[in-house]
Amino acid sequence: MVNIKNFIWYTPENPDVPGAMYLKSEDGQDWYECQPLFSPDTLKVVYNRAGVITDISRDVQALWPANQSVAEVADTEENRKADISGRWGFDGE
Repeated sequence: MVNIKNFIWYTPENPDVPGAMYLKSEDGQDWYECQPLFSPDTLKVVYNRAGVITDISRDVQALWPANQSVAEVADTEENRKADISGRWGFDGE
């Protein structure tokens, strides 16, 4: 499953939409360009450097992981119990 880490703000040399906000990961992946890597059948979790989950969605386009990371996890009953209260974490598994 996909786990793309540490998105930061950046400005592309030739942006598709001038003035829009852009993010890239620590390995250089553009946020908009890497979204197709995520499966439509999984949950996507946004988590901060401490591993705290800050957002969850099945729709990757609904997320904005500025200064955070995004991972996909199986869409199971157990995983659907997670929330963004600050009490749930992601350990990379």
